[in-house]
Amino acid sequence: MVRVTFILATLLAITTAAPTTSQSAAAALSSLGLSLPNDEPLIGNPGYTCEILNYALSKNTTFTVNSPYYDPLIDEVWSQNCRLSASCVVTPEPAEEVSLVLKVLGILETKFAIRSGGHNTNPGFSSVGSDGVLTALEKLNALSISADHRTLTVGPGNRWQAVYEYLEPYHVTVLGGREIVVGVGGFLLGGGLSIFYNTHGLAIDSVTRFQVVLPDGRIVDATQSENADLYKGLKGGLNNFGIVVEYDLTTNTATDIYYEIKTYTIADTPSVLSAYATYLLDADVNSNIQIQINSNYTLVFYSYLGHVSSTPTAFDPFLDIPVASTLVPPTNGSLSNVLFTLGAERQTSPGISYSGTFTFAVTSPDFLQSTYTAYLEAAASMPAGADLFYAPQGIIPNLVAKAESQNGGNLLGLEATPQVWANIFVEFQSHQSVKQSAEFGSLPLVTGIVDSLLADLASSAGPQEILLPYIFVNDAGPAQEPLQSFGEENLSFIDAVAKKYDPDGVMQKLQNEAYFVSKAL
Repeated sequence: MVRVTFILATLLAITTAAPTTSQSAAAALSSLGLSLPNDEPLIGNPGYTCEILNYALSKNTTFTVNSPYYDPLIDEVWSQNCRLSASCVVTPEPAEEVSLVLKVLGILETKFAIRSGGHNTNPGFSSVGSDGVLTALEKLNALSISADHRTLTVGPGNRWQAVYEYLEPYHVTVLGGREIVVGVGGFLLGGGLSIFYNTHGLAIDSVTRFQVVLPDGRIVDATQSENADLYKGLKGGLNNFGIVVEYDLTTNTATDIYYEIKTYTIADTPSVLSAYATYLLDADVNSNIQIQINSNYTLVFYSYLGHVSSTPTAFDPFLDIPVASTLVPPTNGSLSNVLFTLGAERQTSPGISYSGTFTFAVTSPDFLQSTYTAYLEAAASMPAGADLFYAPQGIIPNLVAKAESQNGGNLLGLEATPQVWANIFVEFQSHQSVKQSAEFGSLPLVTGIVDSLLADLASSAGPQEILLPYIFVNDAGPAQEPLQSFGEENLSFIDAVAKKYDPDGVMQKLQNEAYFVSKAL
């Protein structure tokens, strides 16, 4: 810690702005007692930056390709096409080391990516190639709970399984990932749909404090009363301001629930979607239904808050539909048991994943059924080994009301109407090494089918006046523009906050790939 603090203090004393020449950067680094590599440019050179980070940070923090830990760190990300070969992987801990890393990256003008759990399927969003540095937050995995058990403090390096296991003895939970392998950081900043999202709202709205490392190295708290504009900006503004290293989340006692899981045939799926529309138009806020469709069958997860002795009437619209199989019979259990039942056993995808989303209002069953017809046609055109999935995630007005009423609201620009955040995603095996080529196997064909399906569905929804602008960040594809979907006023606010807390544009210019506010304007 002494070494980190000294180096950080020296860096801050040398310059208050990122240098624009290699000479000024060299002067800054020379003050640390470091000698420059011969005949090698300093600015924008990731190899040199990795050398500096390896020297400056604690042992076993920076890993290059020669390290036995390098490949396992690279391969932690969910999808193979996101396993890019960074010049080095840096794993800072604690926040002071994150501060030092971000300051050095800015001084040396080095490209970087930030990774929490690595579940994002967009290449380059939580990964970077040999021209940059991957900042992996996995060591920022602190967990603590307040004396009254009402607030959980969590680091972004945690995955949700660890969070739920930690909270179980306290008989409380938080709004977290429906898949236990998902990382905390990206899930929260993207909005976050928990199991009971329609009951409690989005996970981002349960955050009462962000601790943020700003690009100039400062470590600040953002709450409704401290750096309030930054706090509000982070309720939708993603990683446009700095690196979030800690979250305070409000807990709740919704740990005892009813649930069951059934499957339905392809032939009966239109009836399932018709029932789902009926349900969404008059949903019980204590219930939630999640649907995942593939080309062979449709899976439906029913859940209800509280211990109940019989099937809740909220699920009546589905009662007359023939059930193909019952995977989990009606059960009363803890939320943790449900999450671990649903949780994926695999930590990473066996191949490549690709995702996209759009939003439409639900006024009748008609459009939901149309989306299914279009989905089946697209699924039939997929190459061998590629599985296309459709998850129509139903949102009711109560979620929007919660978003507006909790902790000052958010910047997502949601409309209070029954709607679906439609997620279309594909998984398939790659037959070429991801580290050898960006154009492996059938990737262009597969991603093209997904993008075309989304575009066609959105075009069809438009004339029917049911297309809504919102794009859910956690499911969005690399070419989509979720920040623009929040509305002009909210986008302008995010831009103003970014310019205030990152006046040199480090997060805009040096991040590898992201939903940049500077590009959304």
